Amino acid sequence: MKVYLVRHADAIPAAPVLPDASRHLSADGRASFRETARRLMDDGVRPSLILSSPLVRALQTADILAERLEYEGEVSSSLLLGPGFDLEKMNEILLSFPGETEIALVGHEPDIGRIVARLLGRPGGFAMPKGGVAAFSFPDSGKRDKGTFVWLRDGERRVDDLSDL
Repeated sequence: MKVYLVRHADAIPAAPVLPDASRHLSADGRASFRETARRLMDDGVRPSLILSSPLVRALQTADILAERLEYEGEVSSSLLLGPGFDLEKMNEILLSFPGETEIALVGHEPDIGRIVARLLGRPGGFAMPKGGVAAFSFPDSGKRDKGTFVWLRDGERRVDDLSDL
């Protein structure tokens, strides 16, 4: 199973009059993630399932991803992908969809970065860039606490070698 861990694209800044869950993507965030998603299409990314945090900025990122990848399914949201998402919740999600071959999970920082760091065995952490996508390959069954790094996409830049991170 391939899993794409996606951090939502750049969002408008927090403001006292706007609940955090309602923050939406900035114009730059939408434009830059459209380009990233186009590059993902060129990379051969074809998720059979796209799941998102229910927060607006993540759902908008997931919608752009679905549109650019010509995804035919429905983008779904899961409370598990909201703030506080961790490796155990990721496993819960993945075990709920045993027949899927490629899953894109759209969430937030610092959660996505912590999962990437744990999968990479980096105790110092990892700062996932806005609109960044990390691809991992996992065994088709069992707990997914150890994955194989495939690549990381940060806009135009694609990193295939862990030593370049």
